[in-house]
Amino acid sequence: MDISKFLKLNGSSPSLIDEAAYELIALELSSNHVKQGLWTKALADAVWDESKAKSYYVKMRHEQLIEEINSVTPQKNSPKLDAAYLEALEFGLSPEEIKYLGKPIKAIWYLQKYKKTIKQVSSAISKKQLCAVMCNEILWVSDKPISISTTD
Repeated sequence: MDISKFLKLNGSSPSLIDEAAYELIALELSSNHVKQGLWTKALADAVWDESKAKSYYVKMRHEQLIEEINSVTPQKNSPKLDAAYLEALEFGLSPEEIKYLGKPIKAIWYLQKYKKTIKQVSSAISKKQLCAVMCNEILWVSDKPISISTTD
């Protein structure tokens, strides 16, 4: 279905969440980092026709991503989902880890964004002022400013 037919049927363009989900799926397909179980199901449903299987995979994977987003999003009408969530999800953080962090950000970016030192961030994590999760040897933290006392 082309975009003009989609717009006629749905009355509007895809949401930013849908667009971001489709972008992630396109990356999965282009880099051959598909979910193997889902890809096998898509192939089976498509009777081993790869072009049909891609279409089935996109539909099923989109449903999965939207379900994951909805399980993490606290309210049905919450603000639009940003790229940080999708990046964290693609990187390997579970929906539970993302929910724990709130808005995830790589610690290295956190240091730059909030102009903090490693010592300050480490101290905030140990004092439970900042949530943190380690995934694939990368530290992720909550994207929220911390206040640092003069003794830190």
